[in-house]
Amino acid sequence: MIEAPKIVGDGPIVMVDDSESDAYLARKCYEKSSLTNEFVWLQDGEELIELLDGVKAGHSPMPALVLLDINMPHINGFELLAKIRSVPEFEVIPIITMLTNSNDPADIQKSKDLGADGYYTKPSEISDFVNFYNSLSD
Repeated sequence: MIEAPKIVGDGPIVMVDDSESDAYLARKCYEKSSLTNEFVWLQDGEELIELLDGVKAGHSPMPALVLLDINMPHINGFELLAKIRSVPEFEVIPIITMLTNSNDPADIQKSKDLGADGYYTKPSEISDFVNFYNSLSD
């Protein structure tokens, strides 16, 4: 893992991940952290695009951070990252790609090249996930 970016604002922390079990673990760890932003789980890239359309229309708050799974059906995390970064209004959103059990340098470099602010290999230990969340605050 590289140094995690800091959350921006009081909008939600948005996790985009097609795995319900990974999202459940992430939420439980988030609840043990010191962060107070709302935690929002979205199952796929289409849901994130809808949320961001709501942000552009003024109906939804700007996410304070997006945690983006790379391995998803339909729109994978890399494609979604490129879409988000192509919209100037969303350049301010910190995005961390979540690499499932991968430290592949090619995946890490691709994340950086597409505009990710950080990457994180999904932890297997609860304390590691809680510490990760705590590292996102000032």
